[in-house]
Amino acid sequence: MSIRVRFAPSPTGSLHLGVVRTAIFNYLFSKKNKGKLILRIEDTDKERSTNDSFNEIISNLSWLGIDWDEGPIKQSDRLDIYDKFASLLISEGKAYRCYASQDEINLLKEKAKLENKIYRYPRIWRDKTERPSNQEYVVRFKTPDNEEVEFKDSLRGKISINSSNIDDFIILKSDGFPTYNFASSIDDIEMGITNVIRGEDHLSNTPKQVLIFNALKKNIPEFTHVSMILGKDKTKLSKRHGAESIQSFKDKGFLPISIINYLTRLGWSHGDQEIFALDELKELFTIDNLNKSPAVFDIEKFKWVNSSHIKNIPNSELIKRLDISLIPDVDVEKALTYIKEKSGDINQIRDSLKFCETHKILINEDLLNSVTKDQKEILSNFSNFYNNASPKTVEQIKDSFNEFLNLHNLKMKELAFPLRIILTGSKKSPGIFEILDILGVKIVIERIKEYC
Repeated sequence: MSIRVRFAPSPTGSLHLGVVRTAIFNYLFSKKNKGKLILRIEDTDKERSTNDSFNEIISNLSWLGIDWDEGPIKQSDRLDIYDKFASLLISEGKAYRCYASQDEINLLKEKAKLENKIYRYPRIWRDKTERPSNQEYVVRFKTPDNEEVEFKDSLRGKISINSSNIDDFIILKSDGFPTYNFASSIDDIEMGITNVIRGEDHLSNTPKQVLIFNALKKNIPEFTHVSMILGKDKTKLSKRHGAESIQSFKDKGFLPISIINYLTRLGWSHGDQEIFALDELKELFTIDNLNKSPAVFDIEKFKWVNSSHIKNIPNSELIKRLDISLIPDVDVEKALTYIKEKSGDINQIRDSLKFCETHKILINEDLLNSVTKDQKEILSNFSNFYNNASPKTVEQIKDSFNEFLNLHNLKMKELAFPLRIILTGSKKSPGIFEILDILGVKIVIERIKEYC
């Protein structure tokens, strides 16, 4: 049987790390098994779902490189399908219309609270046959009494819960929109989903969904409820742990493969290997290697993974991601090779390359004033010496630089510090020999003359 999985986000906000990790697991699982990934948008929460959130989901998944085979399919476009299945369940005596008003329900909840009891809907309309006219109703599933609801979880084994612990839950709201458990089950049936890979926070929903599968005499998918992601203090992951939306990490200069690599390793392993190419993950990923223990998010390790991938990224791809143009005289290959070795993210690389984007650079007035008259004289002398030497390799650059220092009895910082400012407009930049190699003799002489 062909593998079919789904990623089903709700367009009610930005994609957070836990949700994206399940998208990655589904994506890798489908690729490994030559199956299909369906993108389903669970937008039945009318008040919170937005087009902006939907567009951000699509944009971020595309940026990550998580491509889907079918979809995006919006649940809000499938209301007639949910209504059809609800009517079928009603006709078979497996669901019923409940005309209890919200005020009645609230009173029952308040009564249970006063009596220090757990509220359960008392099945007021379960066996009634009348249909009050012009009165709103919801459709409730008729949960069977004292029945073992069983399903298999690939990480946790066989799970069983007695139906007496499950309420007659709502499957269709009064506005015609389905509840999460009903829509999810019907969609999984209609879309032929064979494997459901999602967070363990959905474990409590699974028995209700299994009841719906059973009531409709449909095959139950194999479930995999992956562990939660915790902060280093072992509490629920939040922004205070450094965990933000995927859009935020994109804005901060993280590479797509770094995000996929790091999130995959949160709960999955392949020996001690930490850094993976995407093709490796597609080949190696298996559900068997998932860990049911909670994974711990570590922002510093995340940054390390990103810096490792930056070092490995081909310069031809890197320059495209940077979306910048360097002046023709600059050796682009050298510039990227030098700078990415010392950069932790794309933004750092982009900032470090600013001195290569234009012939004339802008230097902050305070920074420029920090170069003394004596230092300007040293730079002018160096300009003449360097022009005559015209070194071609970094080794020749080092030799020329050191020869000048020895001739003038100077220390390294006496020349390197003002030269760095004049050449880059910054106190922070690649090493001085690397700067000279990147710019070439012509631009070095131009900039010294411009400011000295």
